[in-house]
Amino acid sequence: MYSSLHLIRKDFMLTRKFVLLLIPYYVLMGYTNAEAYTLFSLFPAMLLIINSCTIDMQHNNQKFLVSLPVPRQRLILAKYLSLIPFSMFSLICTLMLYVFAIATGKLDAPLRWRELGLSMAAFPLIASFYLPLYYWLGQKGMQVVNFVFIMLIMLNLTALHSVIERFPALSDWIQTGRVDNVLSAVIGVLAYLVIIYGSYLLSLRIFVKKDV
Repeated sequence: MYSSLHLIRKDFMLTRKFVLLLIPYYVLMGYTNAEAYTLFSLFPAMLLIINSCTIDMQHNNQKFLVSLPVPRQRLILAKYLSLIPFSMFSLICTLMLYVFAIATGKLDAPLRWRELGLSMAAFPLIASFYLPLYYWLGQKGMQVVNFVFIMLIMLNLTALHSVIERFPALSDWIQTGRVDNVLSAVIGVLAYLVIIYGSYLLSLRIFVKKDV
């Protein structure tokens, strides 16, 4: 686990310059559409994972990492664990945006924390589709994948609204916090965890067999 922490730190070191540019851009972009601040929460985290993977690929860091006395399983685990601090960074950015919007009079409403939590939960789910492609396609293929996923980030506002509209129980939970069908909620959470774990196993299988 100690080596995993160092690998996660490595991802943050790779993206530190990008973060300095991301924060003001994110705040400015969110400020112009402050009402949708919960949906913008996906933006920083997804850009961080894309940026760290892109830099890894460009500098051929995978070749260096596999030469370390660390099993490949630990390398994959660290990449998936990095989703947690990326999510926390994104959450902090969103809260900063909310406070800034309140202080400047752009917003005058309580924090929509359930909607914010739902948007944040979408990040590991989207990353679960992104990471296996990252390990499978390599540098040339990832250029196309990065473009597609960035477009998905830009369209997440419409996508999340569409999901909420298709699941009235989800919309009711966001509005009231009430869960009428506990079984459906449990199944949804289990499916969410299965997708993430399945993505991890798929990435591990690809990376173990890959000639880096």
